[in-house]
Amino acid sequence: MMIESETGLKILAINILGRFLLNRDNNIRYVALNSLSRVVNDDMSAVQRHRATILECLKDPDVSIRQRALELTYQLVNSSNIQELVREMLNYLIVSAPEHKAALCSRVSAVVKRFAPSPKWQIETLITMLSIAGNHCDDSILCMTVDLVTRLSELHAFATHKLFRLLRGELPRAQIALMHVAVWCIGEYGDHLIVPSHNNGESEHIYQAIPANEVLGLLEAVLRSHLATELTKSYVLTTLMKLCNRLGEGKEESINLIAQYNSSLSLELHQRSCEYKSLLDCKWGDMLPKTFARTPALQPSSSVEKTTDLQAAGQPTITPQQNAPKAPSDLLDLNNLLDGTDGRCAKAPNNLSRTDTDLLSDIFPEASSMITQDNEEAPTRSQRADLQITAYDKDGLSIVMCIAREHADHRIVNVTCKFFNHTQRSLNKFIFQAAVPKYVAMEMMPASASFLPANSLGRVTQKISLKNTSPGKPLKMLIKVQYNVGDNLVIEQVQVPPFPLEHYSS
Repeated sequence: MMIESETGLKILAINILGRFLLNRDNNIRYVALNSLSRVVNDDMSAVQRHRATILECLKDPDVSIRQRALELTYQLVNSSNIQELVREMLNYLIVSAPEHKAALCSRVSAVVKRFAPSPKWQIETLITMLSIAGNHCDDSILCMTVDLVTRLSELHAFATHKLFRLLRGELPRAQIALMHVAVWCIGEYGDHLIVPSHNNGESEHIYQAIPANEVLGLLEAVLRSHLATELTKSYVLTTLMKLCNRLGEGKEESINLIAQYNSSLSLELHQRSCEYKSLLDCKWGDMLPKTFARTPALQPSSSVEKTTDLQAAGQPTITPQQNAPKAPSDLLDLNNLLDGTDGRCAKAPNNLSRTDTDLLSDIFPEASSMITQDNEEAPTRSQRADLQITAYDKDGLSIVMCIAREHADHRIVNVTCKFFNHTQRSLNKFIFQAAVPKYVAMEMMPASASFLPANSLGRVTQKISLKNTSPGKPLKMLIKVQYNVGDNLVIEQVQVPPFPLEHYSS
């Protein structure tokens, strides 16, 4: 199928592969799914005709058939079939192996964010995914859900009622991520629960008012749940304080629940309980509405908006590899490039990205201590543990390196390479290599996959451990990537800017 041919012949070949999917032989079906995934970007409409057969393969007893069918399903998703395919992927999420759930949740959230027909459907889908596999969801999915609910004021009542009823029905076996998002929404928009929600007259989403004592009863059940962590209980205590400000009743019950942790062995819970109880004193009555006011929607950073505007206008953006010296022809020839004798360390480019503030933690008071002031020179501990540089960005392939230094031995640096494919075609037989100077010991783990799906629907990672035996010398690296796009072999190599380890204060 990689040879240029007439459209009619391609359609004929795809139809034959579609019939192979009905064969009882697993090997034939696997080859057919693998071949279809290679040609889907060349003739999407022809492969779409066999969508029903491909979805049936998601129910196959053979796990290799299911996984290959799932990869092909990702590539078939578009704005016209998003609801059908996401429904099938969520059904597959229920029966998938635990080790596959995290990747599946990430991919579902990616396609939902890109092709969602409406914000309401997007919120419903994310909530459903949290209820199915919330324990396997990345924190970014929780933050995306919270951010989406925050921005859409017309859906505050709908989301809060839905989350409340879902959490009440699934306790005590609720997924921890669902528990956190539901508790946050109840704290922010709990006043919507005590009034009916009609949601524009849609009969399936008409919710009756819930008494305040039932709302507090659910929060008490969360506190007593064996699944509740210290973080969960911290969220609940803050939610109780917000409900004291939102609801006109139930203040005594809230105070009693908060007071239970006055003698808690957990320093965090003990401090929260004592401080919140003090805030409920009459002399602080004027401060309570301001302290626990609704959290406004987060605004995108100006730097991100500026970059987006430049890209939309067709103007080039500066990436680290544009300023890096030209890589040698031999990846292992590092005498002149990496082990120079001048002893100078080039200044790291200013492309470090701060760790995104957890939206859930941002609601609560202790988050203020985690935010770094703009005029601080040194990053905080959390930033030192998650500095990032864009090591490569060319032809739709980007490589982001997350750098973390070992606290026990500051000579050791752990690097997590994340590979993203932003093109419309999959990258096959992906190989990543790295070389360092002789004074650096390197241990490279295998990559999580050798296949990068199109449209950033999947992410491949690879971990590297570096030990700099000469701390006075800069830590440099030369990388080489190799992959296939159709029949074309692409090989690129570039020098990574010196790692900005001067930002790590011992």
